Amino acid sequence: MHHTVELLETQPCGSDVLTCTFSKPDDYTFRAGQWFRLFLPTDQGQSAETFSHCAAPHDGVIQMTTRLSGSAFKAALAALEPGATVEISAAGGRLAVPADARHACFIAGGVGITPVRSILRDALETGRVFDDALLIYANRDETCAPFAEEFAGMERIGVRLVLCYEHPSEAWAGERGFITAETMRRHVDPLDGRPFLIAGPPGMVLSIENVLDELGVPEPARIIEHFGAAPHKQ
Repeated sequence: MHHTVELLETQPCGSDVLTCTFSKPDDYTFRAGQWFRLFLPTDQGQSAETFSHCAAPHDGVIQMTTRLSGSAFKAALAALEPGATVEISAAGGRLAVPADARHACFIAGGVGITPVRSILRDALETGRVFDDALLIYANRDETCAPFAEEFAGMERIGVRLVLCYEHPSEAWAGERGFITAETMRRHVDPLDGRPFLIAGPPGMVLSIENVLDELGVPEPARIIEHFGAAPHKQ
């Protein structure tokens, strides 16, 4: 089933990241952390790509954040003006934090943050409070970390934000480079039983899986969302 939605606004972040907000039809429903397919006409014909919701169900809109890669699809998306109508699919996916989890660790890279935002905004709205919800959020540099300020304001529901930049400025005093086992150990006991929710580009997700292997985190504790085709672990 497809739904027609209207582009309400776009918001850039840095030079190549774009958040799009669409209207939410009355008959469209989704759960926090789910994805949808967006259909667009491009100069190479009709095309579709999958995006995670970055809004929560109560927000009353559909939002997505993406990196503008220069593809025909992303060029068509960037060219859309407010008021344009497009088609989306019904929501899919099962990414979620177990309902009984009081502790969690979210690890996200770049626009992989979108389902995490959906889940945490939903927790904020529904009154879910964590004893500790560590969010380790990796980006290229300080010029663009979508929604970071929003996450920093979620302490009241137990969110603990750790930002990590691959190429930060000299003034940056936080985590630098890639997320490693030592990075993780500085902020969490990896064997305390909490679930680890991982979302991001395939290479980043594979890297984090290798880190969790090194830390001894069991497979059942890993909840993974690949933004793209998942590479095979060696």
